[in-house]
Amino acid sequence: MTQDPEARTGRLLIVDDEPGVARVLSTYFTRAGWHVQTFHNPTEALAALPEGDVDVVITDLSMPEMTGVELLRAMRDRGLTAPLLVITAYGTVDGAVDAMKQGAFDFISKPFDLEKVKLAVQRAYLHRQLQEENAYLRQELQARFQFGNLIGASRKMQEVYSLVEKAARSRASVLVLGESGSGKELVARALHYNSARANKRFVGVSCAALPSELLESELFGHEKGAFTGANWQRLGRFELADGGTLFLDEIGDVSLSVQAKLLRVLQEREVDRVGGSKPVKVDVRLVTATNRDLPEAIERGAFREDLYYRLRVIEIHLPPLRERREDIPLLAAHFTEKFAKRDGRRIKQVSPEALDALEAYHWPGNVRELENTIERCIALAEDDAETISLELLPAPIRGERLTAAEAAGLAAAGGKRRGLAQAVEETERSMLLAALEEQNWDLARAAEALGISIGSMRYNVRKYNLSGDRRG
Repeated sequence: MTQDPEARTGRLLIVDDEPGVARVLSTYFTRAGWHVQTFHNPTEALAALPEGDVDVVITDLSMPEMTGVELLRAMRDRGLTAPLLVITAYGTVDGAVDAMKQGAFDFISKPFDLEKVKLAVQRAYLHRQLQEENAYLRQELQARFQFGNLIGASRKMQEVYSLVEKAARSRASVLVLGESGSGKELVARALHYNSARANKRFVGVSCAALPSELLESELFGHEKGAFTGANWQRLGRFELADGGTLFLDEIGDVSLSVQAKLLRVLQEREVDRVGGSKPVKVDVRLVTATNRDLPEAIERGAFREDLYYRLRVIEIHLPPLRERREDIPLLAAHFTEKFAKRDGRRIKQVSPEALDALEAYHWPGNVRELENTIERCIALAEDDAETISLELLPAPIRGERLTAAEAAGLAAAGGKRRGLAQAVEETERSMLLAALEEQNWDLARAAEALGISIGSMRYNVRKYNLSGDRRG
């Protein structure tokens, strides 16, 4: 969605204690398509600013209660970054120069030419947009969401990587399925940052976090006056993600009325703002995610079948952590390094006993629970600790507080699996030994030959106690 820079309009705040000046500016910019709010009292204007973002502020330099410079300082103290233009009367140019030194964007001398004022406001508005875009891109680049943040050497994760890489080349909608905490947003970000849209915005929304009526405004935007409290036009997330990717998490919680509007966006590639009369074209790659059974929701009449098939052009299943336990050592090492570095701790590894406990745990909260567990351990460790010990793990992960029935159930299940597990382990151990001997016990080359990571190789060497056994 591109616009002629000179035609761009936004939200303009005018502060002037002279009603005539304020009225002239308000009428002119309203006719030019700006959404204008006018105040004669700077204190009242400052109080109203947090109610919604503003794109440009025009203020008189000399006012009884508060000068334009004082208003600027108060705005910055509150974290409000909109560019400010000051109106100066004849003989107060020095004051205008001082205002610019304090951070004002530009000044307007009286008597002013409205066309010149318009150009100054448009320059300020474009400056504001560039600031926001640069800040957003810096933030996203710092996050470094690449395939590397989807950690795992297991076969199931390798399948996910392959599908993500292929899907990233497409513009098709993607539905990511997986339990809570399994990393669905990481998949969505990997899709975005490995696509042709990587230099545009990634915008995420948790659909379950907002009531239906607020979610509609959040997604599609609203016009000024569309409902009580709608004092400004607001762009929805679809418009903010124009040219980029929109990620809708917990799509299974969306109401049928919002589902109908989502279907229209996918079909027509345009959004209808709440209270609006003219659709707005958008170019957005939609990625959705859920932990719900959508086919079952369709049978209950809680989810639209036509929308479901629009959303799942490509479907990616993210396995729960309990189904890829071989990735736990890699994830634990990653989170240990991450939080130790962040907190300035000396911890470098997880003890073998603690790692055994991590691998045995069922992880109902998936990767997010593992991440929180490692963060907790590092926070509670002694200052001189270099290892996460078994004692630092929460009691349930250490296997404590199990009831007799739970212990019996685990034992029974383990008995059924023991024969198969033993055969698998013997085969795995033989393959590891063969690769190690063929590569003269070079762990890196052996790992490459087997198609696994060096971290997984080290873990398996320790697991099977192979470090001192070169004959098997």
